[in-house]
Amino acid sequence: MSECQNLENCNFFKMFENDKSKHLALKGFIYMFCKGRKQDQCVRKKISQILGSSQFVPPNMLPNGFAMAGTNKSNWSEKVTKLL
Repeated sequence: MSECQNLENCNFFKMFENDKSKHLALKGFIYMFCKGRKQDQCVRKKISQILGSSQFVPPNMLPNGFAMAGTNKSNWSEKVTKLL
């Protein structure tokens, strides 16, 4: 299976890629959603497609649509929260 075309520019992975405490979780998400069988289930990818750009996807949103542990949805735009 090919790699998701959004992985290189994904603001979620850029934000957390150097956070050692989240390294294992990120590897799991990359394996499942970015390089694996769940690419078509990535909520980040779907929102990016609907809104026309990945810049509208909150950086703390996991590929499954939840907020990263230790963060919340309070800064997510109304457009994004309505799509969930």
